[in-house]
This record gives sequence, C-alpha cells and structure tokens, in this order.
Amino acid sequence: MSITSITRLVSFFVGSNSATLGLANIVTMTLNIVLSIIIPLVALGVGLVLRRLLVRRLKNTFLDNWIVQTLGVIVVVPLFVMGVIAVIGIWSLDPFILLWDQFLRTTGNNPTTLLTSIGGPLWNIIETLLLISLGIGIARTVRALTVRGLGESRIDINIRTLTGRIFHFLILVIVGFWVLSIWNVPLTTPVAAVGLITVAVTVAIQDILKNLVAGFYILFERPFYIGNEISINTGTVTYTGKVEDVQPRTTKLRLLTGEDVIIPNAIIFSGSVVNNSYYGERRATITAILPEEDFIKDETIPQILQALKNIDSVTHTPESTVVFSGYSEHKITLIVRFWVATGQHQAISDVMYTLHTILPNATLTVQESAGNI
Repeated sequence: MSITSITRLVSFFVGSNSATLGLANIVTMTLNIVLSIIIPLVALGVGLVLRRLLVRRLKNTFLDNWIVQTLGVIVVVPLFVMGVIAVIGIWSLDPFILLWDQFLRTTGNNPTTLLTSIGGPLWNIIETLLLISLGIGIARTVRALTVRGLGESRIDINIRTLTGRIFHFLILVIVGFWVLSIWNVPLTTPVAAVGLITVAVTVAIQDILKNLVAGFYILFERPFYIGNEISINTGTVTYTGKVEDVQPRTTKLRLLTGEDVIIPNAIIFSGSVVNNSYYGERRATITAILPEEDFIKDETIPQILQALKNIDSVTHTPESTVVFSGYSEHKITLIVRFWVATGQHQAISDVMYTLHTILPNATLTVQESAGNI
C-alpha cells in the first residue's frame, strides 16, 4: 500500500482539513518506515530458520560441509531479496520511475539496451559465484565419497587419497571451463595462455615439480602408508613420527615429541626411509656390565631368560637371547636381545627394571631401542 492510498484512507475517516492531512501523512510515513524495517528482518529471520533446518538435515548426509553451507546461503538470499522488493512496493514508485526516466534521457540509452547491458553481466557474476561455490562443494563431496567407497573395497589409503584428489581436480577443471563459457571466452585463449605460462613457470618451479613427481611415486609405489610410523633421514637430521598425510608435494609427520613437520617429497625420494610399522615386532638390545662375582655361569643367563618370558610386553617369537660378549677388569659384559610388539612404549622400561632387580650391581645401557618405540 502506497503513501497516497494510506493518506486517503485516513482522511476518509477523520476528515480532510489541512491539519488532518498532515497527521495522516505523518502516520503513513511512520507506518511505512516501521514496515520497511520489519519486513526485511522477518524475511531474513525466516531465511535463517530455514537455513538452520536445512543445514541440520544435510549434515547427516554424505554432502561436504562446504556445499551444505552454500545451499544454506541460497535459501536465505531469495527470501531477503523478496523482503526488499516488498519494501520497495510499500513506497510509491513514482520517484524511482522519475529518476529512471531522467537517467535514460541524460545518457540517451534505450531501456531495453540498458537493462541488457547491466543485467547480462550482473547475472553472469551471480551465476559464476553460484557455480564456483557449488563446484567446490561437489568436488569436495566427490573426493570424500571416492575415498570412502574405495576404503570399503579394501584399497589402501594412498591410492584412495590419490584417486579422490584426481576427481577433485577434474571437477574443478570442468567448473573452470564452464565459467569461461558463461563469459563467452574462447577455449583457445586459456589453452594458449596455459602453454605460455607452463613454459615460463617450469623453469622457475623445478624444485616443486621434483616434489610433485616424488609425491606421485610415493602414492603409487607405497613405501609407507598413512598411519605408519617411519624414520626419514634428510642427510642432516632424522625425523621419526607417524605419517599424518601424503600430499602431492609434501608429507606431513607427527613426530614422537608431538610436533608436526612438513617434509618435501623430493627429500624423502632421495633419502632413506625406515618403516617402523612394516613388521609387527621390533628387536631391542640392552648391554649389562656386572661384577665377576655376581655372575654364575649356569644360573645368571637362564634366570634372565626366564624373567624376560614373564614380561607381558616381550614377545616369545622370536625368542630372547643373552650372550656373554666380553670380560675386562673383573667385569663381565652380557648382551640381552629381546623382541617387543611395535608401539609398546613401556617395554624397554619393563625390561630395564627387571634386569635391575636380578642384577642390582650391573650397569645397564640401551643399545637398540626397537625403532624409537
């Protein structure tokens, strides 16, 4: 309802003198201002409620959070736009029409031509933003579904990760070409640009390309898997930790000390890697140096072996061994070798405590720590 119609309605009931007409105009103006504030807020509130219900419902599905949030925004925007249009309808359109006619006379444009020149690019921008948002969400969803589906087929995690990223990249490429078609950009233009950029960039990013090639090698050759504990010798320092992720360019390790380290794949490719998780058990070695009088030939070694069998964290296969390896200055050196399950952090401490109990006067030294378990 416009200001003029409301004014006439008020004048009909209360009279038509100048004071009454002024009051009617004030009431009408106040009502329109209130409605102009309430209607967009109500539209926005309804949109947010619908968005919350939609997001809550879609979060329990296979859709990625990005596409869920994008769909939530799509629900809110049309309702808010409808609210704004309703507010425009409340006020008289005569001033807007007058301004529009004056603008057309000033610029000398045809209304149809002007609407096409403005509306076309504006719609292309909206369509591009919507396509990019949905494309990213679809790409992330397809990647997650691919990794999950291949996991159910018991395909190893490296291949699952690589396949998911390939599908993710392909969808983004399709979206990119789709956007180009919206703006009527010939495909020869981006292809030629890509060719020139490739030649120029290849020289500048040789190290990055080396890392990419090494990354694909790691994903295909599978010297280790995501979740394995490995040791990487970079030439100057050795990193030992759990593999958190294998990216095309880098590998992420969670060190035993708790820090995250990002290692370029080219270093892994050219260096040495020890997979501590490849086998289920690891050998540890402890050297015991004890006084000669504490060593009894037929009793000490069997006593140590029996004590090792009683430790739960020590595996029975392969069997533990104790070797008489040296004698000097009335002291005897024994080499105690035993096997523990990978990941048993307490095993070395248990064995050290047991040996100290049996040989209280011995000097105990860890020679092999079973791969930094």
